[in-house]
Amino acid sequence: MLPVRETIQQNRERLANIRATYDPVSGQGSFSTPREKVRIDGFDMNELFLPESFCRTPFIAELTKPGGVIRFAQERLHTSFTDTVKNELYLAFSAERIKHDFEFFCYACILIAAKGKGRDIPFLLNRAQRIYLKSMEELRLADKPIDIILCKSRQWGGSTLTQIYMLWLQLFHRSNWNSAICGHVQSASRTVTGMLQKAIDNMPLWATSYTPIKTAPFQGSQNTRIISHGNGRYSVGSAEKPDSIRSEDISMAHLTEVGLWRDTKGKKPEDLVQSIFGSILSGPYTMKVLESTAKGVGNYFHRTWLKAVNGENNFTPVFIPWFTDDKNSLYIEPKQYIPFIHSLTEYEEWLFSIGATLEAIAWYRSKALEMQDEWRMKSEYPSDAEEAFQSSGRILFPRRYIANARRTFLPPTTSGDVLALAPKGAQAFASIRFEPSNPEGTYDNLWHIWQLPDNTTHRHRDRYIVSVDIGGTSEAADYSVIKVADRLPMLEPQGVPEVVAEWRGHIEHDLLIWKAAQAATAYGNALLVVESNTLETEGTEGDNFEYVLDEIADHYDNLYSRTSPEQIRQGMPLRYGFHTNPRSKTTIINHLKACLRDSLYLERSLPTTLEMQTYELKENGREMGAVEGCHDDLVMATAILIYVCYHWPLPAPTRQDSGNRRLRTVSEASV
Repeated sequence: MLPVRETIQQNRERLANIRATYDPVSGQGSFSTPREKVRIDGFDMNELFLPESFCRTPFIAELTKPGGVIRFAQERLHTSFTDTVKNELYLAFSAERIKHDFEFFCYACILIAAKGKGRDIPFLLNRAQRIYLKSMEELRLADKPIDIILCKSRQWGGSTLTQIYMLWLQLFHRSNWNSAICGHVQSASRTVTGMLQKAIDNMPLWATSYTPIKTAPFQGSQNTRIISHGNGRYSVGSAEKPDSIRSEDISMAHLTEVGLWRDTKGKKPEDLVQSIFGSILSGPYTMKVLESTAKGVGNYFHRTWLKAVNGENNFTPVFIPWFTDDKNSLYIEPKQYIPFIHSLTEYEEWLFSIGATLEAIAWYRSKALEMQDEWRMKSEYPSDAEEAFQSSGRILFPRRYIANARRTFLPPTTSGDVLALAPKGAQAFASIRFEPSNPEGTYDNLWHIWQLPDNTTHRHRDRYIVSVDIGGTSEAADYSVIKVADRLPMLEPQGVPEVVAEWRGHIEHDLLIWKAAQAATAYGNALLVVESNTLETEGTEGDNFEYVLDEIADHYDNLYSRTSPEQIRQGMPLRYGFHTNPRSKTTIINHLKACLRDSLYLERSLPTTLEMQTYELKENGREMGAVEGCHDDLVMATAILIYVCYHWPLPAPTRQDSGNRRLRTVSEASV
């Protein structure tokens, strides 16, 4: 935490920014779209902050010339400048402005119900709405599809803003531009319909060339209505009754509270989403919005969010924390600042570090007293996206532990594949090389490298550890994962192992083990540790435990075995692989948890930390694993890797006078 005086000063600056003038009529204080300050002589408000796109129009070029609207009336309209002419010019100016300035359109043209006041008021965007709007406008102005997944805290008007923005595009930017709105229940859909109808019924005539806007049922359907201005349609339905949505010819879709959507008979949320989004031909001004408060992990909304964060789909992830909603604030008397700062908990200090004011923290502290559980509070009023999805008290890795790991995250220096003369057999270790390749948006089935082997790699025995977690071969199955750690830093005081390479994908199991052995060879004849449960339980098509690992053992001499030396002396065959059972799994996961807490290894992989967010203790209190719909393959490969890193003898210098590879029997008894 900053010193007290600096904390108070920074808080004052934040409050000043929050309380700064915001006027959608003058444009002052708007940050959602790039603006220019202009002067138009003759208007009552002659200094304006207008969108850059509006300033580039010939109309504004004329009005901003010396003499302003007075000269314009005399030279262009050939009339005297009177109050009537001034008012008519201002309305004409406003009618053009609303096509470029959404914030002005909302305030000048849209009425919404004032919550708790029983009356309608102009739609003045709050700070949270303007933050969200900025993301939409950046995509629109770049001529990109407005594809957004919005994770939000409660009741700041995200759904309202989305709907009015879609209506704005239909009225002033595109003709025959149809939309679909789907809520989680029918009542939510009716609320949307009422809001849209109110907005249309109260639209001022000057905004639509003095032609009233009307809506009418389309082909007799009350769920689909056609808008007279722009000839667009909107269809409204729900996840309960999706058949009411006309999605065969739409350009925009807003799916709200997707985190609450549940599987129905014969249909999952992703099926419904695809049926709606699938009819949209993406391009400029098309719009797909998935929006929800986070309601658990492992559901469709959460999986889609994780993919958006990881760049694995086309959605722009937008998160709106609770403290951007300025009604979430309690006044603090200036003389109480110092004792309040001294009373901050570690978590509250973190809230301040990410942008919350002390007044917002005071509100949060008070609100938390109303909630039964800490995790419920964080779910309803999340401070960041990770917290939003932490809607279970069973997540095993505390978020601050994951934050420790994420501090050492780095983008891979290169991605591609490790190749040799053959994918398996003796030639699999001949001419091993790395070929860079990084298809855009692709993570799976590629090696991601943070540190390539170099000419120092072979100077220490067991400098590197390679772990393998075996998944399925189909695209819908669990992933197989290979991870590599460098343990050379452990020879220094306070040195810790570092993840240097990672592979995740779907592949036949025998080819997976050969791929891992190739990497282990490249990384200094590394100790190769294969999690063997999957292999041991298959026993089909010759792809069983004995076959795969015994085959690789004939060609690779540094393979982890769990057969004890005593068993070897008794003539028992070597049993290769790291076997995870309830006891060993608890051991390695708890060890990983401690290493995360104490920063005892350097994690470079962002996908690994994302899996940690969804790794939970199951309801029976004994089993551990990924929440439903998520994966834990990276977590398991990492847990095995780091456990062996710390329970295997430290790297030792190799003899430089011999290039021979000596067969060594290694076993978990040594661990």
